[in-house]
Amino acid sequence: MCGPQTLSHSPPAIFQDRTSYQRFNPGPKPGFLIVPINQNRRPRTRIFLHLQLGLPYWQSESSARWKLAGVVGLTLATTAVSVVFNFLGRDFFTALSEKDEVQFKYQLVKYLGGFALGIPVFVFKSYYQSKLALEWRQWMTERLLTDYLADRTFYGLQQSGEVDNPDQRISSDVATFTDTAMGLSLTLLNAGIDLVSFSGILFSIYPPLFAALLVYSLGGTAASVALGKNLVTLNFTQEAREADFRYGLVRVRENAESIAFYGGDQDEKELLKQRLQAAVSNYLGLLTASRNLDFFTSFYRYLIQLLPAAVVAPLYFQGKIDFGVINQSQSAFNHILNDVSLVIYQIEALAGFSAVVDRLGEFQEAMTGEGSRGAVSGQSHEAVGPTGRPALLQIHDLTVVTPRGNNLLLQNLDLQVCPGSSLLVMGPSGAGKTSLLRAVAGLWCEGRGRIELGAARREVIFLPQRPYMVLGSLRDQALYPREPALSDDGNSTSTSSAPSSAPSSAPPGGQLPDDWEVLRVLELVQLGHLLTRYGEDVGADWSSCLSLGEQQRLGWARLLLSRPKLALLDEATSALDQDTEARLYKVLQQSGITYISVGHRSTLREFHKTLLQLRPDGAGGVAWEVRQLAEPQVAAEAEAATVRVTAP
Repeated sequence: MCGPQTLSHSPPAIFQDRTSYQRFNPGPKPGFLIVPINQNRRPRTRIFLHLQLGLPYWQSESSARWKLAGVVGLTLATTAVSVVFNFLGRDFFTALSEKDEVQFKYQLVKYLGGFALGIPVFVFKSYYQSKLALEWRQWMTERLLTDYLADRTFYGLQQSGEVDNPDQRISSDVATFTDTAMGLSLTLLNAGIDLVSFSGILFSIYPPLFAALLVYSLGGTAASVALGKNLVTLNFTQEAREADFRYGLVRVRENAESIAFYGGDQDEKELLKQRLQAAVSNYLGLLTASRNLDFFTSFYRYLIQLLPAAVVAPLYFQGKIDFGVINQSQSAFNHILNDVSLVIYQIEALAGFSAVVDRLGEFQEAMTGEGSRGAVSGQSHEAVGPTGRPALLQIHDLTVVTPRGNNLLLQNLDLQVCPGSSLLVMGPSGAGKTSLLRAVAGLWCEGRGRIELGAARREVIFLPQRPYMVLGSLRDQALYPREPALSDDGNSTSTSSAPSSAPSSAPPGGQLPDDWEVLRVLELVQLGHLLTRYGEDVGADWSSCLSLGEQQRLGWARLLLSRPKLALLDEATSALDQDTEARLYKVLQQSGITYISVGHRSTLREFHKTLLQLRPDGAGGVAWEVRQLAEPQVAAEAEAATVRVTAP
């Protein structure tokens, strides 16, 4: 039942030893298995990863399959054009060697006509291949974004630290994957057709030449694989180190003011130089490996200019073949050798592609594991609701630990918050105040206990100390996020009632606040001057344009416009003066919204009905106490008395 409550707790001795998570984890419920994200992975080949990454697009998009069929048709046409050019070249050079002027002119016209008809085939094949790869990239990127931004997967990956630079994997690695996969697949197809087409030509000219080609290509492939075996690892490492360097530069840009205030220019330069040096050192290793490989591939590539002529020259000297046949055999030899030497010529591209496949496969598997972990490990302390009970929030025997399970924060907390009430959470830094809000919000699921929340995800808002400023206009800021977290059938996308970082600005009916309402709320939080300065629909870099105090007031505007059932405020007025803080809390009280605040200022007691006090227990744990706060006048007198007693 909701009513006055005074509870306290000091952690028992079993919780004073935090060396092992298993000391205080009661274990999963029957039917559930808590497994760390890395322990249930099976090694998978790159071919399997390639298929897992690439096939969904072609299976789901029928238009893409038709477009691919068209590109394959153009690829077949390029082989046909190459075969025609091979015979045109034979007749052209035969006429030239025989000094037959009439035949030479005739073959020249045929050659030029072949160019006019054949070149567009190559151009259109390249164009439509690139266009199809771009459409594949767009589809794959949107799919990864959907998975990455679903059920707070992005937050879980950041907390686990398992995957580095997800931004680069989504933006850059996907583009490399689709371009290279499309190019290599069609090159392999083209090579197979070329091999069949030109092998017949070469075998008909001189069978020993075909045998020499096979021996030459197989030996070259084995040598190139041996020389390029380190390229995959070096390319994988290079991708990561380049991304680390770019991320460091982005951090400087995003925190320019703080760095300038600290005078941390030199420190940042040294940190960036270290990351740059790591990238350069690895790239030098990559260059060395490529150099060693280039020695071989260059020798291999230039030697083939002599090999076919050297093999068939005796036949020409004996008068058994025309001069044009030498040119034809060399052309056919080069075609076939290019086909069977793909590994040699594409070894560096294959190494880079393998690294990209590994990174994307790792990323996709981590996202899948994160979603599974959220569904499974969340059973260690459950967040359920809405419950239909009088209390809006009920916490039963809650123990919270950090996501990696190495720090114990709160133990055996029992708490209830009724509709229309307010709770203030106070305590020293590191006592677990913000961690409690994260557990209520469903962000942290490690530990044990039960959280019952009588509100849907879209009906709970979280205001951090530094609000998130989106890319958009002032109206976009005030109404962020506009869309509720619902699935296509209109139901919540999560069975848990744990809230998102902010609810939709649309009320239950789905109607967004109009311009007048946005203006009224901005005036209410003393931000009306921003409309005069920037306008309502003009975009800006708001995190740089607004002070922290203005950003916090904009966060309060989001709260008032969204009209949630429950608001979680994490030092949401720390950058505001006490008069502005009092004004905002009075508006919040009048709105009837239930709220939980984390703060340090004693003046916050005036605007809350219940206090959750956290304090160190002296043995490495945290003790807690819940009690009702006195009326404002009584609280002020008690605080004044405390000051008189403790003053020197």
